[in-house]
Amino acid sequence: MCGIIARVGDGDGVTELLDALANLEYRGYDSAGIAVTSRDGGRPTVVKREGRIANLRAILTDEVSGAVGIGHTRWSTHGPPSDENAHPHADCTGEVAVVHNGIIENYETLRTDLESRGHAFQSETDTEVVPHLVEEYLAAGDDAETAFRRTIEDLEGSYALAMIVEGEDAVFATRSGSPLVLGVDAGRYYLASDVPAFLEFTDEVVYLEDGQVVVVRTDGFELSDVEGRPIQPTVETVEWDAEDAGKGRYNHYMLKEIHEQPEALRQTLNGRIDLENERVDLEEFADGAFAGVDAVQFVACGTSYHAAVYARQLFHARGVPAQVFFASEYATIDPTVDENTLTVAVTQSGETA
Repeated sequence: MCGIIARVGDGDGVTELLDALANLEYRGYDSAGIAVTSRDGGRPTVVKREGRIANLRAILTDEVSGAVGIGHTRWSTHGPPSDENAHPHADCTGEVAVVHNGIIENYETLRTDLESRGHAFQSETDTEVVPHLVEEYLAAGDDAETAFRRTIEDLEGSYALAMIVEGEDAVFATRSGSPLVLGVDAGRYYLASDVPAFLEFTDEVVYLEDGQVVVVRTDGFELSDVEGRPIQPTVETVEWDAEDAGKGRYNHYMLKEIHEQPEALRQTLNGRIDLENERVDLEEFADGAFAGVDAVQFVACGTSYHAAVYARQLFHARGVPAQVFFASEYATIDPTVDENTLTVAVTQSGETA
């Protein structure tokens, strides 16, 4: 799981990009980087470094500035932590810079094809195929948005992508299977994997859906579907504040979450426990929705898997058969499911495939 941020608007964006990356560091911390362009759409300046965001801050100079930029904090999947594998990734010309969260499943085929046509790769990541594909479409005469859309059509897998291009005062972004949210402020716009990245700047958001493409410029944004048809965005107001999303007085998010468990449980149960009738009311489900259930299957990964194992124990203690499956294996092991089986998908990140 990685974190991405993009920023478009008035003033220099480097400080805001770094602050947003710090807010996203719980999503990945083996390397971090940013790429920025000047207001006149100059060539992207890419700065990245292995390790924590503090390492990135240490090498940034006053010469690195720009109103339009993208950033990334990485948790490696393809290629070990290194300066070369850190995001953003660029094309051969240096005109295109991209950050990515997710996995591009057909990257090996794409990379082989690109290398056969003379493209030189600098990293071991799956992400780097994206700027090189954009480079080819730009060279063929496409404008930046068309090149971005044609590149998306070439990709298989899950991704949230944000791109900047020389000559464009804009960020181009899309998602498919990985989260991406747009933050709207007066004269400034943000794109991120999670709301906490920019919540200190704005609480007005647009949640992108799979297949949607957004082009963000200093004077506004345009949202469209994969075919390019305009979509009327729904702007929502986030009801929680930046302090809730931050680490607060704790040194680590995990420590904060451990101490928040009693309150989290109280909030989960509030209004759902009917003590008088000794029952649990879940108003989201119709009465009797679970009446025929005689077995439960939990599907999860990582920390969520551990929670599911505990839930299985609770069900067994009450005489209800329950099983736990790894999400990555559930589709291939052919589990026994019938009309009386309740399947519960558990994910702490919202990104479990």
